[in-house]
Amino acid sequence: MRGYITLILSSLFFVCYSQVSVIHFNSSWNAENSIDISELKDCKKKNVLICHNEDLKDKYNIKSVPTIVILDEGAEVTRFEANIMMQLEATKKDIQREIDKIYLAKFE
Repeated sequence: MRGYITLILSSLFFVCYSQVSVIHFNSSWNAENSIDISELKDCKKKNVLICHNEDLKDKYNIKSVPTIVILDEGAEVTRFEANIMMQLEATKKDIQREIDKIYLAKFE
């Protein structure tokens, strides 16, 4: 019985854990301005090259690269867009802080 309860709690944690997603949009010609999102915690992560994913570029209305879009249960919560030099001014800490805010808001 105890193992069953642990399994249920682990499953519930995974469902909560997997609600936040981070999508990093960039282009191969701007690779030097990419940000490594692999170290972000408590989120699903996806890197998208816009030249190979026109449908996602259009769906998320990407106008500049790099762009980071943070989603909660599929709905956009916030985004970080490149400046005029095609560089992202947000740091990994800034992005992680936004992810953490989403989870903290769920407990308020």
